[in-house]
Amino acid sequence: MKKYKYILLSIILFIFIKNIDIVISSSYEASILFFDKIFVSIFPFIILIDVLLFFNYQEFLKKIFGKILSKIFNIDENISIIFILSILTGTPTNSIYIKEMLDNNQIDINTANKILLFSYFQSIPFVIGTIGVKLYNSLKIGIIIWIFILLNNILIGLYTRNYNATIKQIIYKKKNKISLLNTIKESILKGINTSYDIIGNLIIFTIIINLIKKYIIINPIILSILSGLLEITNGVNQIYLLNLDLTIKISLTIFILSFSGLSIIFQTFSILSNYKIDIKRILITRLVFSIITTILFIIINYCFKLIILSYSTKKVFIIIWRHFY
Repeated sequence: MKKYKYILLSIILFIFIKNIDIVISSSYEASILFFDKIFVSIFPFIILIDVLLFFNYQEFLKKIFGKILSKIFNIDENISIIFILSILTGTPTNSIYIKEMLDNNQIDINTANKILLFSYFQSIPFVIGTIGVKLYNSLKIGIIIWIFILLNNILIGLYTRNYNATIKQIIYKKKNKISLLNTIKESILKGINTSYDIIGNLIIFTIIINLIKKYIIINPIILSILSGLLEITNGVNQIYLLNLDLTIKISLTIFILSFSGLSIIFQTFSILSNYKIDIKRILITRLVFSIITTILFIIINYCFKLIILSYSTKKVFIIIWRHFY
């Protein structure tokens, strides 16, 4: 087995050396994308969110939404904080909160697997700021995409409502209070570390996708979807660059963001590596509901004209409708 491992590693090393120009250009491409489209919209909000958490804003939200969420998802009211914080901070920080509760024996592994399934959120600044405003120059598009990501998680939460539910009263342990100045300082460092993580994943998967493009001829649309399933940032950008109708672009973007990307899912798996996480169930469930959410967007958009359809898109939908009915 070790012999094959070293052969594979040697092949990878040879491919990278042989295609050093692609490796360098991909790294440059990913870096430009990150600093031009992502960093400027995410970094300020990382600090803002930490300031909100400093003032226990999540407790205020829990008082408003905690009981509702606990009844909807059949979870303890205190566990609903994970859902709320995931909305505010994005993935994979959901796994950090879950790990903290597991470490403190506040929840069991079944409950952890359950809440993990429907707490995958892309950060609000990334979806609304980077995708909506920076890419599509539309706040409305960013908000629509984020609403359907929220809908996707709610649907999964309803589907798993009775899945290994363990309802018990837990005590939420508050962390020692630090000063606002130190909070901002730590937030800046966290923002830098988060940025390193994002750009690192972006570079790696950009290199992989560009190498695939060189050796395998793939339809640009399929390649963009594949790229998004691996790493959402690069995938979303490639979809934006496609010569497609806006509605189709948004549909594909919702599909990718609802799934969350293998890069983020495996980051979660890495954080919770000491626990028995049902990664297979996560992948299958999120893939299925990503398709369902995308179909719902197409139907709702067609009925209520959230995003105006072009003539060509209407024609495609009419052909599909007539084919089945």
